[in-house]
Amino acid sequence: MIRPAIVDRDARFRLGIIGHGMWPSTYLIPGARQVDDVDVVAVCGRDSARAADFADAHGIERSYDSIDRMLTVEDLDGVIIANPPPHHESAVRAVSGFRAAVLCEKPLALEADSARRIRDLLVDRPALTGFTLRWQPLFQQLREAVVTQAVGAVRHVRIRYLQSSAATPARGWDWHFDAADEPLGVISDLGPHAIDLVRWMVGDVTEVSAFARTTIGERMDADSGRLRAVTNHDDADVQLTAQSGATVSLTISRVAPDAGVPGGITVEVLAEEGWIRVDSNEADVVIGTASGVERRPVAAMSLSSGSGAQIRDFVRVARGEHVDGLPSVDDGYQAQLVMDAVARSLDAGGTVLVRA
Repeated sequence: MIRPAIVDRDARFRLGIIGHGMWPSTYLIPGARQVDDVDVVAVCGRDSARAADFADAHGIERSYDSIDRMLTVEDLDGVIIANPPPHHESAVRAVSGFRAAVLCEKPLALEADSARRIRDLLVDRPALTGFTLRWQPLFQQLREAVVTQAVGAVRHVRIRYLQSSAATPARGWDWHFDAADEPLGVISDLGPHAIDLVRWMVGDVTEVSAFARTTIGERMDADSGRLRAVTNHDDADVQLTAQSGATVSLTISRVAPDAGVPGGITVEVLAEEGWIRVDSNEADVVIGTASGVERRPVAAMSLSSGSGAQIRDFVRVARGEHVDGLPSVDDGYQAQLVMDAVARSLDAGGTVLVRA
């Protein structure tokens, strides 16, 4: 049985953040500040000086370099785990000794055994995985059209998840280019979002075939002033088969040419009676059938508004409410099972089964 993390639903929500990188700075904290009864009271990171600087920059009262210390002192209602994925399991182990609800960023871990342990540690408390696409109205309406069979049973899905953030060597080396932190590179980074979107629309994945490459092999390391090898992938094509029989084609890249927008996600659904198309840079769901083409307008949502919606739902779950359609920690584990299959497919050079 899942216990609410909070007894008094009218009390202000005390939130702590583990991690002090770009994502907390640009997404999580702006989102939390859109929720009236949430206070970001503490941040924790392994580098105490960086954590303190981060706290000062964002008006957070206290910083820590120990998760145990932060949770003991602050008596937090909720924690967002947003440090690099190799450290998620140790962070969850530390948090599991306290009452706080948990929102863990994706991927839960770097391999399925670790993701399973994270899931099991959080089984008795409110916990979510940070699959941000589920909070975007465009993808919510896309899923609604799919699951209500607006164009019949799905046969095939094409997803292009393209970013130009690393399209040239001008972007320097950082941990995202290190296989120790992101074993599959862009697949480890963007792939979990795409895989969760697939599972959310058409159900569990049973087979995987993957191809990946490294387009830019070296990047400048600002700390050393030297070129450093990129040891993971920045471009990939992944073929999936769902238990429903639907097939899926994923193209994932962080080296897509800059076309005037930072990137985007395009989804095309081909079904028995028509097709559905969405583009994250456009504001409607387009549905084509024998009767013609229908455009269903969708309210635009900024990145920070999406974060606000995400954290608002996290608080609701922490207070014991049930909210349909949210990504559970088991969803994070199931996505990692597919990611492990992608890794095995790359090693084998062919199709592999997703292991339960």
